[in-house]
Amino acid sequence: MNARQVHPAVAWLSSRQRFGVRPGLERMKRILAYLGHPETGLRFYHVAGTNGKGSVCAFLTAILRATGGRVGTFTSPAFDGFRGRFLVDGEPVDDATFAALAEQVMAASRAADAPDDPLTEFEALTTMAILYFRAAGVDHVVWETGLGGRYDSTNVVSPAVTAITNVTYDHMDVLGRTIPEIAWHKAGIIKPGVPVVTAAQDSAYLVMERIAREVAAPVWRLGEVFGYAREAVAWPLQFIHYRGRCRDVFGVPVPLFGAHQCANAAVALAMYEAAVAGGHCPPLSDARLRQALRHTEWPGRFEVHMLADGRLLVLDGAHNAAGAFALRRGLEELASQLRFDGRGWIMVIGVLQDKALLPMLDMLLPLAASVICTQPDNPRALNARDLARWVRQRQPAARVDVAVPVADALSLALARAGEAPVCCWGSLYTVDEARQAMRHGQTEFAEKGR
Repeated sequence: MNARQVHPAVAWLSSRQRFGVRPGLERMKRILAYLGHPETGLRFYHVAGTNGKGSVCAFLTAILRATGGRVGTFTSPAFDGFRGRFLVDGEPVDDATFAALAEQVMAASRAADAPDDPLTEFEALTTMAILYFRAAGVDHVVWETGLGGRYDSTNVVSPAVTAITNVTYDHMDVLGRTIPEIAWHKAGIIKPGVPVVTAAQDSAYLVMERIAREVAAPVWRLGEVFGYAREAVAWPLQFIHYRGRCRDVFGVPVPLFGAHQCANAAVALAMYEAAVAGGHCPPLSDARLRQALRHTEWPGRFEVHMLADGRLLVLDGAHNAAGAFALRRGLEELASQLRFDGRGWIMVIGVLQDKALLPMLDMLLPLAASVICTQPDNPRALNARDLARWVRQRQPAARVDVAVPVADALSLALARAGEAPVCCWGSLYTVDEARQAMRHGQTEFAEKGR
């Protein structure tokens, strides 16, 4: 995109940031009505949940693409900026189309917005995605919520299947302080008669089950209607036996590492089963399912790089206690698989200030020999020096340094002597900057075979 194209599109979208998060669907309903309801006729697979949404979307996208249909995918956030949030068959929208979509939504917003209730940035992006998928003629839309579900801007569609991955503590300033309160928001995507697939447990599941029962939505619960068994782990792959409602599939490869990704793959497979049962897509053979899942990619979620000097670099967007727990299990399992000291990690940490920091530190710092505190280029970022004070308090034995920006922190970690593995975590924004630094040669990063 040249400078003349980029400025009006990105400037207008960025100007929407000042409106922040504003729960409610009226703005979306107004603009979609003005645009003639472009969402009508699209086949949506709506995914909510605290953790695992993006991974489920990646697995489901791979499966649906294997059926031969064109697949649109809307995720939040993305590592390729605005453009990477909506994909068709794995490819981001091109620059010129992105600019045209932004201009179309900008004009519609000016005509349809109430004077005191303007469209937010995420609502504008959601509208652009709908217009893009409509114009692209996709057969399926994998549709990830942004925040919560009930009042999220994505909750203006009629889905074929819904899923709620799990419910734990995150975004408590908006969604509530208790698991049942948070679950109530997530369960807002449940629609009358539409199957809902979930891995939610305990009080969260009870909330969802009640809401689903009230609207006669069939519930596909992990451990009851479908399940899985982890068959083998051979890094970088793991394999599951999927036990579905209608079929069993042995030897399903799960290329996203970690035990939690096995559950995410099972949720995606159950969504696919529900879609087939509803006549929304054709059945695939076991071999085709295995092939589809084997090649699934989802950057920034236990993303492992083998460096030229033999060390490992792991990038993970863990940003809450449950994510930190999953990351710790993955790091310990990786150390066991590759036979190295699992408590000698150099950790690069950058978090947002509205996250519950201490549970994450208590979970992961026992694995760290050295910590480099940083901060992503985000107004919500926790100051790196404040983070360092907390790290020193929780792990007095660890060496703690401060380096900003993220590229400098990663360079410092990679320059450290010895064979210690490196793990960068704390926020998807932190991981995004680390990936950009690697891509553009801003670090000492060199991967084997490059």
